[in-house]
Amino acid sequence: NLVNDPQVNAFCMPGGKIVVYEGLLPLVSSDDELAVVIGHEVAHAVAKHSNERMSQQLMAQYGAAILSAAVSNKSAAVYGVGAQYGVMLPFSRKHESEADYMGLVFMTMAGYNPDVAVNFWQKMSAGKSGSTPEFMSTHPSDATRIAEIQKVLPAIKTKYKK
Repeated sequence: NLVNDPQVNAFCMPGGKIVVYEGLLPLVSSDDELAVVIGHEVAHAVAKHSNERMSQQLMAQYGAAILSAAVSNKSAAVYGVGAQYGVMLPFSRKHESEADYMGLVFMTMAGYNPDVAVNFWQKMSAGKSGSTPEFMSTHPSDATRIAEIQKVLPAIKTKYKK
């Protein structure tokens, strides 16, 4: 679904529905670049990342509730911070990296040019004001994402290009 909103974003909902905000479209200069975005979001759906995130969040909540009942609220707060930075955020970054890789495979198999992915993510990076340190983010840093894509592109093109 295309949503009339200036946000520069896209996401996949549980169940696989993909949403692209119109604000992303000025950064997309070709069908190949749109395939980068759609491939990434399809990868989230195929890998069932939203289901995994919900399970992780439930486990973290149950753990916090059990800990809170057993010890002081201060310890439960420390647990919450530890779970967020030690488990939840790295897990989300892993999902994003996995979706980047799988999305490149999907777009290549569908006949799109995966080489445009680096330029697309560079444009996404250039449009941001300020950046959150990677350890505090749900996504890999732009530099990490681009470096990983550059690293895997040759093998993907060799293996999956028609």
